Amino acid sequence: MNKWFAGAIFTSIMMSSAHADQAMDECILSKMATSDDSVTVGNIREICIAEISMQKQEQTEPAYLSEMTEDDQESISIDENEATKIETADGSALSRRLVLEKSQSNNPFAFLPHRPNYFIFSNNVGSYNEAPFDAADPDRDYDFQSWESKFQISLKLPVVRGLFNDRADAFIAYTNRSFWQMFNNDNSQAFRDSNHEPEAWLSFANDTELFGFKNSLINVGFNHQSNGQNGALSRSWNRIFAEFIVEKGDFYFSVRPWYRVPERDSSDDNPDIEKYMGNFDFTSVYKYGDHSFDLMIRNNLRSDNKGATQLGWSFPLYKNFRGYVQWFNGYGESMIDYDHRTNSIGFGIQFSDWL
Repeated sequence: MNKWFAGAIFTSIMMSSAHADQAMDECILSKMATSDDSVTVGNIREICIAEISMQKQEQTEPAYLSEMTEDDQESISIDENEATKIETADGSALSRRLVLEKSQSNNPFAFLPHRPNYFIFSNNVGSYNEAPFDAADPDRDYDFQSWESKFQISLKLPVVRGLFNDRADAFIAYTNRSFWQMFNNDNSQAFRDSNHEPEAWLSFANDTELFGFKNSLINVGFNHQSNGQNGALSRSWNRIFAEFIVEKGDFYFSVRPWYRVPERDSSDDNPDIEKYMGNFDFTSVYKYGDHSFDLMIRNNLRSDNKGATQLGWSFPLYKNFRGYVQWFNGYGESMIDYDHRTNSIGFGIQFSDWL
């Protein structure tokens, strides 16, 4: 019985392999017959691998794409830069982003971009908050410079697909935002602050529309943010959040209110953080051709509002690299500055955008 079972498995594997090879050969021959001379065999093979992989993924597609019609399915072409372009019937920038994520979601070695990933040189028009550093080490002169580099690394990973009758997916993510005094040789080119932000959430597909705006996703989850320090430099808080994502064409916005998880007074490093970081944020993104404009607003809905505003513009630079300009004004650009107003402008390179 065991020999028969092993033989059946071996035969099944061989047949599956033969079928995959046949599909690959047919795809390559078909593409070679219709492609121009500028497309190499390697390009054609990569296209075929992607198409065959996506055909296999259709049986386990993400919940938020399960209701897409055949007319919505993406078409893949190679431009002169050999970049992959995705087109969908409704022309929505968010839908294109979700289709791109779908094509990578079943690859166990591929993380997905969560928030924008970038590296910029930033100049603080005002001054940095040195009070907590003086409290931590009164004998040291930090003397922070106005110019520093700021970079963000943000990745997410789908954990479980198709929950609640294929209406929800579970994700985890990690975002690091660091502020590096890379030009400050007198201060050993130290990192002024590094913020760590792991989070987990459920993403529910939705199709509610109002005046042409579609609430495509509703996310509910848990967020932790801290700077990994101790003593006078320690900053941290935990939040439960809900996020409502709305789209219309190349315009997208999200509203994310949150509730701070209470802490004991003895262990609370920043009891007044909500006064400065607010209790919700609003993010909007508009795609105009190859350019992208983003806006973030944080607010505490109080008369003495101490929130923040951030504006960003990304544009084509070279191949997969994009130029990025960012302006921030308000509180909480970094955890160590949560109660100190910052007015900074930076420019650099963006590796992935919101959309």
